[in-house]
Amino acid sequence: MEEIIAEKTEKSVPGWVKTISILYYIGSALGIIGGLLFLLGAGLFDSIAEQIPLIGVLGSIIFIIAGIVMLVFGILGFFIGRGLWKGKKWARIFAIILSILGILIGVYSMVQGSIISNLFGVVLNFIISLYLLFSNKVKEAFG
Repeated sequence: MEEIIAEKTEKSVPGWVKTISILYYIGSALGIIGGLLFLLGAGLFDSIAEQIPLIGVLGSIIFIIAGIVMLVFGILGFFIGRGLWKGKKWARIFAIILSILGILIGVYSMVQGSIISNLFGVVLNFIISLYLLFSNKVKEAFG
């Protein structure tokens, strides 16, 4: 009698979704490193600005807040990347929302005058959001 082995069925996630997932992993690592550097910078800024106490305190607080925000987004990015890799529907929704926010922030920055530095991000976020929203393969994988 043959043994029947039940195989765990995994969702077949398209290759481009895995590429987007890798981009989230890279962004996550950079966000975490940046957040840690900002937190380190808060301590350094505080010691440098001892001559003007108010600037030292405000500068440190700004560095700490920026560091925490970067760490939170870095950790969130890691989980979104992992969710996309595994075909989780919530990760697709978060990625679409973040891509649309990236487009809006990029366009706003471009209107303010930073056209060249934001153009790549706007185009990349536009492509990602369209792909995740309208690709039939993506819709099937995240069903």
